[in-house]
Amino acid sequence: MSRSVSSTQDARKNFSEIISKAAFAKEATIITRSGKNVAAVISFDDYEFYQQLEDKLDGELATARLAKEGRRYSTEEVKARLGL
Repeated sequence: MSRSVSSTQDARKNFSEIISKAAFAKEATIITRSGKNVAAVISFDDYEFYQQLEDKLDGELATARLAKEGRRYSTEEVKARLGL
C-alpha cells in the first residue's frame, strides 16, 4: 500500500481527492498537525481488514492468558460472559 502525507490544512483543501485515493487507489494518507502524525485515511476494506486482525490478535492473547492461568472455558461460556 502506498501512502502520502498531508497537513490538516492541506487535507481540508484536498479532502475529496484524499478519500478517492484511499477508496480507489488503496493509497493511505497520513494527516499531520504541527509536524506530528495525528490520523490516517485508509480505504474501508483496509479498515475492515485491520479490525479483523485486531479481533484475531485479541482472541489469541486472551487464549494465551487463560492457558497460562490454567483456565479453560467452552465457547458457550465465553459467549455468555461477553453477552453474545
